[in-house]
Amino acid sequence: MTAVIYPDSMIGIIGGDANSKLLALAAKKLGFRVGILTDTLDSPAAGVADVTEMGALNSVTNLQKLAQFCDVMTYQYENIDTNVLEQLNAVNFPQGTDILSITQDRQLEKVFFESHNLNIAPYATIVDINDIYDAVGSIGYPCVLKPIQKSYGKQFQHIIYGEGDIAACEEYLTSGTYILESWVPYESELTIMVAKDSDKNLAYMPVVEDVIIDQKLFETIVPARIKPAVMAEVQRIAELIGQTLDYVGVFGVEFFLTASDTLYVKRLVPGPHTAGNIFNEATNVSQYELHLRTLCHWPLPKIELVSPAVSVTIPKRLITDTFTQVLIKPDWYFYYYLDNAQEADDRAGHVTILTSDTRATLEQIYDTEIWNKPPQHKQIN
Repeated sequence: MTAVIYPDSMIGIIGGDANSKLLALAAKKLGFRVGILTDTLDSPAAGVADVTEMGALNSVTNLQKLAQFCDVMTYQYENIDTNVLEQLNAVNFPQGTDILSITQDRQLEKVFFESHNLNIAPYATIVDINDIYDAVGSIGYPCVLKPIQKSYGKQFQHIIYGEGDIAACEEYLTSGTYILESWVPYESELTIMVAKDSDKNLAYMPVVEDVIIDQKLFETIVPARIKPAVMAEVQRIAELIGQTLDYVGVFGVEFFLTASDTLYVKRLVPGPHTAGNIFNEATNVSQYELHLRTLCHWPLPKIELVSPAVSVTIPKRLITDTFTQVLIKPDWYFYYYLDNAQEADDRAGHVTILTSDTRATLEQIYDTEIWNKPPQHKQIN
């Protein structure tokens, strides 16, 4: 039987980003001490940790240094090398590495979904430029060329609107194998967060609606404005994936939803997710507390929606613009990560608003004239 981990024990977090900070704060609230491994001295989580190890995250030596202080370890960094994690000795690591092996490789992720008869966007494996010419006949335009390894980043992705765009893809293919994926004509994006404990019990958080602008999360709305049949299908798929995964912790499943209410599974998220930060206020328990409960072998509570809510991201360039709202919106919940965000549009905080009228709240957000900048680029699936 898995041993219970009690307060005053130390939780080890691999990664120091904003979500790592929120996980660390949740651990502190429950009475745990926190150790982190971060590769950036001024990372958000570094300011709240009891023990901080500085260095590369994909280093067995650095991970082992942190592990010696910790009663349990968890990753918040999606690109951690699974081979490195598997080399750790005598470390309590409930999450395991199976989910990372799936999520870090786009082809393996798609094969995983296909093996469970889940609906995904049509795709083809691309090795050279001729493969693209062969594949577009069945995939159609527009389509998106993506590297198989997600760690390469969005700068390696290329949208193909027509045959004239294919030749420009050749330079990308020198970096390895790619996936060519059909562009799903979706109306909205959805996310469901699920907690799975070591006894294989599953707990589901309410389905949220995501608003993505310039390939970044802009707003989250709960409950998602979808039909009951769509809600039931999202939950069915989440349960199927949760029962299949060899995993302990919180994970997420993202979806595209078309105008005809067709669902496409977009991706699997290995851990607490930015879209789930709305649950800090919207539900009786946060995704971070649920994650900690699974790791520490605490029972999972019944999850209840306290109130409908809207959450909006605060990019670095808008930080000072929101300060007036702090003074005039006492019922809004502001989070500032105080991190090392470099780019103007990098996420530096968020605000969550509990509401009885989602439409009115969305209008209230836009009325501030802070978050009303229109999208600059077409969203890549």
